[in-house]
Amino acid sequence: MPPKARRAPRRTTLTRLRMASRRSAVAPMVERTLKIVARAGLSQERCENLAVALAEALSNAAVHGHRDKPGSRVLLVVMTKPDGCVVVDVKDSGPGFDVASLVDPTDPKRLLVPGGRGVFMMRRLVDRVEYNPRGNHVRLILDAQKPLSS
Repeated sequence: MPPKARRAPRRTTLTRLRMASRRSAVAPMVERTLKIVARAGLSQERCENLAVALAEALSNAAVHGHRDKPGSRVLLVVMTKPDGCVVVDVKDSGPGFDVASLVDPTDPKRLLVPGGRGVFMMRRLVDRVEYNPRGNHVRLILDAQKPLSS
């Protein structure tokens, strides 16, 4: 369960974290990140959305980016802004991927084909998802003031 929302910080805060590139490290890192972003004042529902999107981004970095390579680290930068905006950067040192090559997992012809669902979910759960050109750095952006879509 996400921590209780607090008032947005008076200044922008940055927290840099490193996660061992293992599936077992994802849940503890999501919990740690939620504690950090609590100061942004996101609603519980927005925190839960961020938790799911972040878990997917971290899993993708560990599993696809580093291929569960022992000793690899996933880098996170968590930013909370005075306006209540939260930005979480997740970066791995893997080869990346071509974001434009992802297909729509809701296409009836692809319903049983694996792949692409995580990015699809992330895009639905946060306000914006951005990738660097290489495809090994994802940015999740949530605006605390933006209402949830129905």
